[in-house]
Order: sequence, then structure tokens, then C-alpha cells
Amino acid sequence: MAGTTTTEMQQVIDDVLSAESDVAGLVDDQLVVGQDEVVETDEQSACSAIDSAHLDAVPEGDASVAAAAPAGAGGFVSMSQLDGVPLFFARGVEPRPQTFSVEPHFRDLLTETVKSVRFRAPASFGDLKRITSAGVLVHKPGFHGKGRAFDHDAWAFEHVNIRPIAHEHNAPSLHRRQRYWALAALIRSHSAFVLHGEYNPDHRDHIHQDNGGPRPFTTSSEATVKLVQAMCNHIFDHSPKLTIDGGFGPLSSGAAAEAMRKVGLAGDIFDFGQWTRFLLRSGRLGFELSMRG
Repeated sequence: MAGTTTTEMQQVIDDVLSAESDVAGLVDDQLVVGQDEVVETDEQSACSAIDSAHLDAVPEGDASVAAAAPAGAGGFVSMSQLDGVPLFFARGVEPRPQTFSVEPHFRDLLTETVKSVRFRAPASFGDLKRITSAGVLVHKPGFHGKGRAFDHDAWAFEHVNIRPIAHEHNAPSLHRRQRYWALAALIRSHSAFVLHGEYNPDHRDHIHQDNGGPRPFTTSSEATVKLVQAMCNHIFDHSPKLTIDGGFGPLSSGAAAEAMRKVGLAGDIFDFGQWTRFLLRSGRLGFELSMRG
């Protein structure tokens, strides 16, 4: 790892494994919830329905938009914060606090996502001050129209910013890339469709999260395979670098297996439990490494 010796890397990994062992029971509880989710659509259909949805996000707090959108079970609720962290909007306007309409169960999933990220962010990040979104409920087909999608533009900690809106998936700074892909990994541990900067051009400036499919690893998800390839390149410093093409061939499967071994995981990436632990440990590792060197 550039700027990090082998000994330092192993110490960081040891610290990650020690921290994750402290929450093993909580992770096991999370696995029970996510294992049997039903596939509601395929990734390409979800993407085609929502690629430009964030562009219409400005009026989401208005009652007229909420009334026009098809209500899910239990209708919609308003949210201006997640786990106590204020939500902001900044597309085409000065950054401002924003109230978004959202399906209640998806709001709970977002809250768990924020808790997971905050728990794994190192103390050196400082407190999480705000999360800026490009959109939640939008009057369009797909999961945004159901209030079950969230576009992440930026996460502002006291000392560190993670800014998908600035295309940090391929930033010149390794540390910014590590933080971007660590965040994407942690989001993916809670949701199936996590569409990121390497997925397609429409997602270069935000990370899309929804709950429209199952969470286990699958090679049929181009976004998921590209996420793993990017994690291997930027968090685990795989050499030679993988081509981020969405194909899970021998090079990618071997790199993923090597990365899993580095964070103390045996078995198969297709095992839901090991896959989720891999995402959580990789997220913590990427955050920690981003503050070294």
C-alpha cells in the first residue's frame, strides 16, 4: 500500500479485526434480516428508471410531490435527519437543510446505514455533521417514485469529507478513493442496488442506494462486481490492478478471495454471511487506511 508499510498494514488489519469481533453478534442479527429478501426488479431496469431522478429532487419536501407519487405501504414520512445527522440539499442552490419524504421502512434502513458508517469511521474523522442528498422521493417510475431510494452526494465529518458529487471514486488522492469505496462498501452491506461512479456515467456524481433486491453477492449485478473490483484496487492495493469491467473472472475472483483472507474471512464470497462481513471489514479498513501515510 502506497505510504503504508507491510507491518503498518497488518497492524491496521489487526485493529479492524479486533473492532469487528466486538460487534460479531450484532452483525449476525443483521444477517438474519437480509438473507431472504425478494428480488423486485433487475439492476438494469432499476437503473434505467432512476438514472436522472436526482435532477428533479429540489421540491421533494413539498406536499404536492408527495401526493403525486404512488404511496407505498403505510404512505410516506418526512425526514430531516438520519440518526441525528441533519440532511442537506445542494443541487443548483446554496447548501441548505432539507426535509425529504420517504417510505418508513426505507428510512429505517437508511438509519441503520448511517449507524454502521458512524460506528466504523475512525475517531480522527470527527463527528458526522451532515449528509447531503441529491434526492429521495421523486415523481418518477422506479424506487425514487416509491420513496425507497437515496442519492448520496456528500458526507461531511468534522475533519474529513467524502464527496461522491466530486467524482471521488477516481480522485487523484488515494485516501479520497479509499474513503469513497469504504463508504460504498458499507452502504452495500445494507442494500442490494448500490450504483456508484464505476457503474455508469449517470452515477459518477452520486452513490445511489435502494432496497429493491437481495443483498447477497451475485455476478449478475454489474454494480456489485465493479464495487468488489474497485475495493480490491483501492482498499487492498491489488497488483496488478484489476480492470473494472463487471466481469467476475479468475483474476477478480482470486483478488476477492485474497482480500477476504486479509481480513480474516475464509470460505466463499457467495456465502451471505461472509460477504456481509467482508463489506463491513473492508469499509472499516478503507476508512482507517485513508488516515495513514
